[in-house]
Amino acid sequence: MASPRICSVEGCGKPAGKSGWCKPHYMRWWHTGDIQATRPFRHLPRDGEPEQFLKEVALSYQGDDCLLWPYSKANYGYGEVRFGGRKGRKRLVHRVICELTRGPPPSGKNDAAHSCGNRLCCNPRHLRWASRTENVADSRLHGTISRGERNGHARVTESDVRLIRALRGKATQQEIAKRFGVSRAAVSAIQRRSSWAWLE
Repeated sequence: MASPRICSVEGCGKPAGKSGWCKPHYMRWWHTGDIQATRPFRHLPRDGEPEQFLKEVALSYQGDDCLLWPYSKANYGYGEVRFGGRKGRKRLVHRVICELTRGPPPSGKNDAAHSCGNRLCCNPRHLRWASRTENVADSRLHGTISRGERNGHARVTESDVRLIRALRGKATQQEIAKRFGVSRAAVSAIQRRSSWAWLE
């Protein structure tokens, strides 16, 4: 009987799969792109582990530095925790911590805002309830808001916008729209400053 193949990563010693790596090394490569990645890697946390981290580590954290959420992320890069096991309800970590340390939000329109600008941070000292306007102002200050060219849906660049505005009265909106590959309505909005209003 042939000996089982061993993972090709030096010093591993675990049985290898089709890739020549054991399952943990294969998954490390799959998730990080680096078979020798130095950061720790787990397939899935044990049931209740994220909840335990939230209660025993995050809520009692007294440091001034960011405490990064080490588990799953939701859309837009915010930490996410599932209460009641893998089939339980998902919640955003920063909102849960804000509720547990600062009480319920003053209104249904309040955001749990990060003073540090780091969406994965779960340090209670960095979280507070803020209005949507205050939270957006924070995002602009921290440079985390996706506006202008940083927005993946932007069809024009900042220099395009400046040129579109400079062409006002020198070419029709239809001509400008054709030149930049956008709609006439988009040209109108740029020239009226109802879009890209922040750009001088």
